[in-house]
Amino acid sequence: MSTILYYSPKYIRPIIPISLVQYFNADIQIVDIDDDMENFARDFPLQQCPSLINRETGLYLTETVSIHQYLIKTFCKDPEEVKKLLGSTILEESEILRWDAFSVSDFLNREVNYVEPLIGMMPYDADTHPKAKEQFDVAVQIFEDHLNNHQFLVGDHVTLADLSGVSSFFLGFNYAFDENWSHQYPSITRWYKEVTKSPYVSNFFEGKEQAKTFPQPPK
Repeated sequence: MSTILYYSPKYIRPIIPISLVQYFNADIQIVDIDDDMENFARDFPLQQCPSLINRETGLYLTETVSIHQYLIKTFCKDPEEVKKLLGSTILEESEILRWDAFSVSDFLNREVNYVEPLIGMMPYDADTHPKAKEQFDVAVQIFEDHLNNHQFLVGDHVTLADLSGVSSFFLGFNYAFDENWSHQYPSITRWYKEVTKSPYVSNFFEGKEQAKTFPQPPK
């Protein structure tokens, strides 16, 4: 039985695991949870994606950051490429882990709470949404401030930090972040456009266009 990577097209976090499986041509079956819900729900009671399992070998991984690490270290056969993606020093490794974790947890959660009510994916509450915007603004400014002075999040080339980062920004750029938004965050926009052309993720981002207009709160 092969290793299975469970995902759902409704979720952001599986973007990079799927991209890595495809880029490294890993012997992993990519399965939509809706096509195997009984087994998925039995093995992963929290029903979160991505999840990775091999029922014969005992491989069992949840949490996006751990799956990123496993896929790169297992299926990237070039040690130098592994170092480029994950860092070549303890400090680089730690910084990459920091941005990876921030992107798929605190930042993405704040982005979801801000953007999804505007596009009908979550209920809109006029009393709580201003607070969600305030919390998102704090998180997004961390990226902008850093990228004002750095081409990439860590070092002088694309790393896992950047891949994870742009995948989390996809929700906003796809549904909400129009040209006016980009004028407010030029460094993020420059970085997003550059990293999404990386061969690690270009197959996913090819043909994806930036939002034309910023959605307004429902009336």
